[in-house]
Amino acid sequence: MRLREDGVTWQEIDGELVILDLASSTYLTTNGSGAFAAKLLQEDRTTDDLADALVAEYGIPADVAQQDAGAFVDALRDRGLLVED
Repeated sequence: MRLREDGVTWQEIDGELVILDLASSTYLTTNGSGAFAAKLLQEDRTTDDLADALVAEYGIPADVAQQDAGAFVDALRDRGLLVED
């Protein structure tokens, strides 16, 4: 899966990210770790890839990273911001 590019724009502001779906006029804001994960999703990744990257970047426990990555992916999916194969 990766972030949808068509009709989506994003802006990083003070380490946080605002992702805007121009077609539906909905948006999602993220904290710093969400911005980190979203940038990874510019290329095809799995939830496990995101969790592993969160562990490596922030030194958090793997189970916490897996929960956080899953919740983030769910939020993106719910807003139609992902392209999934």
